[in-house]
This record gives sequence, C-alpha cells and structure tokens, in this order.
Amino acid sequence: MSMPQRVSSLILATVLCTTVGLVVITAAQEEDRASLSPAQARRAATLIMARCAVCHTTDLISQQRLPADRWTVTVEKMVHWGAELSKDDTALVLRYLIIRNHPGAPDDLPTIEQELAMSEPTPNQSVAASDGPLTGLPARGAGLYAHNCQACHGEGAAGGVGPTLARNLILKNEGAFWETVLHGRGPMPAWGAVLSHQDIADIHAWLATR
Repeated sequence: MSMPQRVSSLILATVLCTTVGLVVITAAQEEDRASLSPAQARRAATLIMARCAVCHTTDLISQQRLPADRWTVTVEKMVHWGAELSKDDTALVLRYLIIRNHPGAPDDLPTIEQELAMSEPTPNQSVAASDGPLTGLPARGAGLYAHNCQACHGEGAAGGVGPTLARNLILKNEGAFWETVLHGRGPMPAWGAVLSHQDIADIHAWLATR
C-alpha cells in the first residue's frame, strides 16, 4: 500500500471510530434519560423553581450546557450558599441537570417552567390524587403561612414584596390559587415540592379568614 493510501485509510479509520464513539455516547445519554422517571423529573424541576429561582431566574440554569463534574461543583456551591435542598433532593436535582443540560443538549430546550406546565397534573388532579377531599385547618395554616409565605406577602397577608393576599380575589378561584402555589407565577417560585397538599389547603383556609 502506498503512503497516500495508508494515510487515507488511517483518516477513514479515525472518522469511523469517532462516529461509533458518538453513537455510543448518545445511546448512553438516552439510556440515562430513560432512567429518570417523569415524576422524578417533575420533582427536580419543581425543586429548582422553589429553591433556586428564589435568587436567580431559571434562564440562568437553562442556558448552561455543562459536563457532569461542573454541574456537581455548581450544585454543591449553591447548597453551600444557602439553597435549601436535602441530600436526596440535591442528588435528584444534580442528576436532572446532568441529563437535561449536558454539552450535547440542543440549544432550543424548553424552559423549566414550560416543562412543568407540559408535564405536571392540574391542581384539581393533584388534589384528587391525594387521600380524598381536603379540609383546610386555618389554625395550622397560620403557622405554615408565617414560616413559608410571610417574608414576601407580609404579616397578616397584608402585602410586602409580594402582593396582598388578604381578601385577594384569587382566594375565590381555587384552581388559580393551587396553580400559583404549585407551579409559581412570575417572581414567585413553585412550592409544590415544599408544601404538601394539606399544607396548601390549610394556608388557603387561613387566608380565607383574613
């Protein structure tokens, strides 16, 4: 075989190896995605909305395309800076980001908010899936409100950084109320991964007394 032929064969072999490698990586990534259930993905996205979007928009996360080691460093740094994630929640969020926002991910990924809107059950379905109809307990809701909501919506639900909730018309539209609490709206993060359905019902019952 002549020198030019040997060079051509070497180049062809290199291209073939690279192509096979890419196929193997892609297949592994797809298998990895399949190992994260829709429910796990929803919970991870909700955690990001509730725990990360408090300080910055989800766009800052969605635009990233990082390898696993850099996502690990980033998430650990966020937890160190105060992101309230348990050990299990941290692991889930990290896995979600590694699978979703890897270096080979497309540029036109849906936003995390869009993914939640497309995949989460409606508020009515969420309530129906719980242990029967929920009866809100205003006395319990007062404490939950003070711990989770008062910082933004003010003492007595009188307003602050967030809008006044006392006598707010949204309290008469339970669907809109649940949608907002579960999924967030505007600068308000989603609380579906933080508050149980009973918690939300209790807060609603207390707000209705204001």
